[in-house]
Amino acid sequence: MIKTLSLAFLSFFIITTLIAQDKVLLKLKPDLNNPFSQKMHMTIDVNAGAQSTMIDATMLCETTNTNATDSTLTYATKYTEMIMAMDAGMMTVNYDSKNPEANELSKQIHEKVKTLLETPIVAVMSLNGKIKNVEDLPDDNDLFDANMLKEAAFEYPNRELKVGEQWKATANNKSLGPIEQTYTLKSISAEGISITSEGSITAEGQTVGSITGQYLLNPKTHYLKALTLETKVKNKEVEVTSKIEIL
Repeated sequence: MIKTLSLAFLSFFIITTLIAQDKVLLKLKPDLNNPFSQKMHMTIDVNAGAQSTMIDATMLCETTNTNATDSTLTYATKYTEMIMAMDAGMMTVNYDSKNPEANELSKQIHEKVKTLLETPIVAVMSLNGKIKNVEDLPDDNDLFDANMLKEAAFEYPNRELKVGEQWKATANNKSLGPIEQTYTLKSISAEGISITSEGSITAEGQTVGSITGQYLLNPKTHYLKALTLETKVKNKEVEVTSKIEIL
């Protein structure tokens, strides 16, 4: 009898544990003053008929969470290295921040990005992942603005999620307009929390493109571990496909 009860309690414990692992409240759990590094790879393919351009860029950065409240997180991101290659048919350009003096074009590019390599970007994010403010953006940079950072973040829902559940979020692109995405919680495991997204890009009331994403969150802190985000935008003359990966 005791053995039977023990097995019953053990079975109940295992089932309860498995059910609990299928639910999660997505909320950032800040780890202060412990820098972590990320690598971002980006490709942009611009097809304009006879004229096409390919851009391939890699950026390394280090992020430190510096302060946290009950509802917000402040962090600083410092870019440590940038590598870019551009092929525009009759013209090719290569840039490596470790060797900015390689040629005249490289020098010109370095003038546009050097403030990002010299000065950290400080931002405030809500604990559900939404950028609230960019406090310290380097002056005189032509590569990065605050809207890019706000558009890249997505907001976690303020409720527990089961595997398979969905939620919607909308970001306002400065150039195009609203980008609405539907997110799906795919799985929860020791490797991470897997999320996918699908959405549309709208300009002047018309759908002009699509966006798909795959996200992997740290299962303990809910920080982004890895990302693949692909967008396609098309009008009568130009088609642009871009892909961003965080590794």
